[in-house]
Amino acid sequence: MILAGALLLLGGCRSELPKYSQIPDFQLTAVDGADEGPLARQDLLGAPWVASFLFTSCQGPCPLLAARVARLQDALDARVGLLTFTVDPKTDTPRVLAAYARKVQARPGRWRFATGRPAVLAKLFAEGFKVAAVTDRGAPAALRVTHSTKLVLVDAEGFVRGYYDSGDAAALEALKRNARSLLP
Repeated sequence: MILAGALLLLGGCRSELPKYSQIPDFQLTAVDGADEGPLARQDLLGAPWVASFLFTSCQGPCPLLAARVARLQDALDARVGLLTFTVDPKTDTPRVLAAYARKVQARPGRWRFATGRPAVLAKLFAEGFKVAAVTDRGAPAALRVTHSTKLVLVDAEGFVRGYYDSGDAAALEALKRNARSLLP
């Protein structure tokens, strides 16, 4: 009886999510289909957010990834931000990203898209998110970049707290639970 009570008590405790890397400072441009403006690491502090990575001319996994993030707009608490980074900044200008945001029904103020100098993005992907994005300029535009399709959960202090397979329903449920656990 005592053992069962102790196990019940322990089972009710929420384990802390691991802290992976910290997102470094950066300066990018963000769009949401309606507005465009500067975006820095400092702007993202104070609330958890989910990062994703794609490029607008992709005909591989990006349309499915965008559709899953679109569903997260309703599934996640509104205090959890959604931010998609382009992995092809030479093509994905703010204007191109704004049109793409409208195409995938990103809600203004809810889901933003970021672009910037290739070197800044490459450093952010490698050092902050620890994800890969490799460009082959000789490949057709739709296949130009090989990149991560993981969704990355970042806490209110800018620490990566989890990686989730965007194609796995169980992983997406875990993302939702873990994002909730990071809310005040």
